[in-house]
Amino acid sequence: VYHSHTATEAYPSRTDVTYANEPNAHYVLVSTADTDGAGPFQFRSFRIVDGEITEEDVQLVAEYPAAD
Repeated sequence: VYHSHTATEAYPSRTDVTYANEPNAHYVLVSTADTDGAGPFQFRSFRIVDGEITEEDVQLVAEYPAAD
């Protein structure tokens, strides 16, 4: 599941947590707001289970191998 936050950091909002009803989902958030001084882009992933938010490591790859 992914969506963007345009005015806030890439962190689940109360609304995100309220509607997070799939415990096996990875909730990917992209922010275009410069909230941390590192530039106007954040890309983060979270698990949300029973209202508990856990951040996951994100690895960006230049190329993904094709399935045979």
